Amino acid sequence: MIGTKKLSTIRQEIEQALASTDDDPIQRLERQIASAKRKGNRAEVMEGLKRFLEPSRKPKHRKHRVGARSE
Repeated sequence: MIGTKKLSTIRQEIEQALASTDDDPIQRLERQIASAKRKGNRAEVMEGLKRFLEPSRKPKHRKHRVGARSE
């Protein structure tokens, strides 16, 4: 059943599940992706998981300035 979990909670749970060793989970996924590509296997799911675990890099929204327009 899917509940109302925050994405940050889901990220933490995935990181804990992947952290069976002392390695960084993202680096571990990168190695698994590289290995799969060398073998000719598809790695879309692992790449998606890696993007999900990486910190978001959303651009900050610019505030619209209220004032006179220059013509």
